[in-house]
Amino acid sequence: MTTDIGEIPLLNMASVMLAVLKAAAQHAVTAADCVARLLRNLARVHEDAESQRGELEQRVAIALGELTAAGLVAAAGEGRFRLTARGRTVLDQHPLGVDETVLAEFREFREFVKRLAPRPGECETPGPKTPANQAYLDGYGACMAGRRMTDNPHPVDTAEHMAWDAGWFEAMDEAIERHEGAASAGEGGGPQGG
Repeated sequence: MTTDIGEIPLLNMASVMLAVLKAAAQHAVTAADCVARLLRNLARVHEDAESQRGELEQRVAIALGELTAAGLVAAAGEGRFRLTARGRTVLDQHPLGVDETVLAEFREFREFVKRLAPRPGECETPGPKTPANQAYLDGYGACMAGRRMTDNPHPVDTAEHMAWDAGWFEAMDEAIERHEGAASAGEGGGPQGG
């Protein structure tokens, strides 16, 4: 089934990431193995995704990059990858799908997103990464202003959505670290016992 924007709903990033994680949970697999698994899944519901194989290959490549950055899959040699212990935990906790909001819970993934976005002032002219960089800063500011993670204004499955989440989680991590640091300083400031 194709939507008015031309995308087969079963090919959203949450479904692609879930298929990659499930494939990697069974044994070390390649990106091509994951594409074949997705094509079989789509055939079961009478979808002809073969015409969108190129897009599907791109989505699997993106999913692998993001899942690797989050530490959910790891290289297993010869172009193969496998599920990590963290990946198994995430797969168990999110059996219906995994997207960037789940990945953004991991600092490694947020650092990966931050590295992709240029810092303010780096781009002299607007480029394709500028909106994601602004979204990261907006997400960071939203957390600092007390807004919830669910207040992300960007459409799911966009770089801006992922960047906003990464900024929000980064600000949350920093606030927690400041709070824990202040609590530790308060506890260690005086003599113990009495």
